[in-house]
Amino acid sequence: MEFQSIQLKITGKTGGVTGKYEPVQNCGIHVWMKDRKQLELAEQRTLCLKNDSDSVFEGVVHFELEFTGLEPRFFLPAFLYGRNRGEAEEYVGRNGMTAQFPRLSLERKTTGYSNYWKERGDRLSHPVSMALCENCLYGISMKPFWEEKNCFNGFSVQMRKNGGSVGVTLGYENAPGLYVCGCDMREQTQGRIKLQPGEECFVNLYLYQLEAPLDTTINTVIRDVYRRFHQAPRSGALVKECVRDITGAIYRDAFVPEIPTYSTRVFLNNGEKEQEPLGSISWTGGVEVAGPQLMAAARLKDQDMRHQALKVIQAVVDHSMNEKSGLPYDACNEKGWYTEGWWDPCLSVPGHTSYVVGQALYYILKSYETEKEYFETLHPEWLAFVKRVLDHIDTTLNEEGEVPYIWSAKDGRGVEYDSFAGCWCVTAAVLYDMLSGGDTFLESSIRSLKHYYEAYVKRMECYGTPMDTYKAVDSEGSLAFVKACRLLHERTGERIYLEMLKDGLEYEFTFKFCWNPPIQVPPLGRMGWSCCGGSVTSTCNPHIHPMSNNVCDEIAYCADQTGDEYYRQRLSDTVGWALQTYSRYDGEYDYGLKGWMSERFCYSEGLLTELYEDGSVCSTWKCFLPWGASNIVEGLCGKIWKDAAFSGN
Repeated sequence: MEFQSIQLKITGKTGGVTGKYEPVQNCGIHVWMKDRKQLELAEQRTLCLKNDSDSVFEGVVHFELEFTGLEPRFFLPAFLYGRNRGEAEEYVGRNGMTAQFPRLSLERKTTGYSNYWKERGDRLSHPVSMALCENCLYGISMKPFWEEKNCFNGFSVQMRKNGGSVGVTLGYENAPGLYVCGCDMREQTQGRIKLQPGEECFVNLYLYQLEAPLDTTINTVIRDVYRRFHQAPRSGALVKECVRDITGAIYRDAFVPEIPTYSTRVFLNNGEKEQEPLGSISWTGGVEVAGPQLMAAARLKDQDMRHQALKVIQAVVDHSMNEKSGLPYDACNEKGWYTEGWWDPCLSVPGHTSYVVGQALYYILKSYETEKEYFETLHPEWLAFVKRVLDHIDTTLNEEGEVPYIWSAKDGRGVEYDSFAGCWCVTAAVLYDMLSGGDTFLESSIRSLKHYYEAYVKRMECYGTPMDTYKAVDSEGSLAFVKACRLLHERTGERIYLEMLKDGLEYEFTFKFCWNPPIQVPPLGRMGWSCCGGSVTSTCNPHIHPMSNNVCDEIAYCADQTGDEYYRQRLSDTVGWALQTYSRYDGEYDYGLKGWMSERFCYSEGLLTELYEDGSVCSTWKCFLPWGASNIVEGLCGKIWKDAAFSGN
């Protein structure tokens, strides 16, 4: 394999130099390549550094693969997809705010926009930088550098008018700035490697140049990187123990009987529990919690837990309908039902959101399925409620079959599209047909799912699912997509839905860590907490969250249908991550009670905004988020688990 250009840049205390990859002398550092070896997909080369000077070298070595061509798209897994929508107009919320997440652009130079990004290696779920350009994939990967030099390495991309580059660094830079969260972009930072006089350093690089007729070709490289650098999560609880601990905490600490619903967040204040309901019907509360609680009640044979969950579901079915729009209100409190949930300032216009509505319909149907299968109880009014809403949603699809992002609360019209959020409505429609034994929504579901695949998943760039990301690229939308694909394949047996399921899962896997970077901040760094198996929520909110655990059944189904062991390994990571990521005793994460779990786990310098009492940073959110933990429960109570997993004490 011959790249059009391979560049080496060395920046040290006395300056920098750019040259070809043949030996370069700078700052006393001699650099050369050796041991060319062709592997199945990659070319392995050894990058060699030697300090020939009499003084210590401190600096950053940047190795780039350059390419030429038009309209390149770049991929830093869990950080950057395509251009991170740098070509699109900024999405502005009703509060006048927009997120400053990293985007690639040649023209715009405002905060968050740049024609290049360099990132410390622990920002990436897989240690690889890739680009797609004119049906060719270019990539470079290396083993995380921490173990060899007690120093992070980094990865880079750069876009030019006619091409660009992908690269790695020994030492690291966060450039053109350090992205912390949507409203916090800080100045450029750097971490230097040190070489003592006479010291040598040898690093294996893996260089990729593949034919890439489809954007999904990057998954071929992701698989290769996973195989080479995978690290399993640390051991944790047993399945039944984990389910019992989390659901017990939700039952005990999160239920708000006055509404009734499950609190969005629960805090400890001087030893006293404080609930913050916020009252969403799904996504951050409501039936997203009640559905998995009902599944757990069936597994654990707990009638009290069951009846508590039923109160929440029944309240949504009986009282949430907005008669003007034909859609359920998104949120509620002790005063009533409304559409302006906590996310409202992040939207460009007010109204019902398809993410919340669609997910609520799905979990009502999952609860119907649980009640019928495990408790031999039918709830026909639940089906009638869901069908009424789906009938209306069907009239609002656009020409491509896309569900609106936002509907008017006044008359139910679709007032904004261009998002992946509505895929949850498609998933609910497919499940409704399966449970009702009909095909009321089959035709429209197939058309919609094809659109979501062609416009988003196939391009490896889903966006517009969680409303607080200002339509940044995210992983959450793919969860609804894979559920819908699995259901359609299960029902029709048509191969196309299995292929779409595979691509949807592998898109989500790009957000799922394959390795365990050394976390620098407590409590996660103190605990030896594992990233592997956890997925990053979006390119806007850089933290690992538990939502991807709700597709454990779908990963298992794909593994069974394909016989591909790769999916089985990814499932093992996902489950293993879940079993080690909640509080197994009071205060384990420096806050809260047994069974509590946050939904924010900060694996890098991103989103480190939570503070301890002394003002130092904390790597997790110091509160219980039942809706986040409920995704763990769903994954551990699904059909993949035999009854034996829940037997015994």
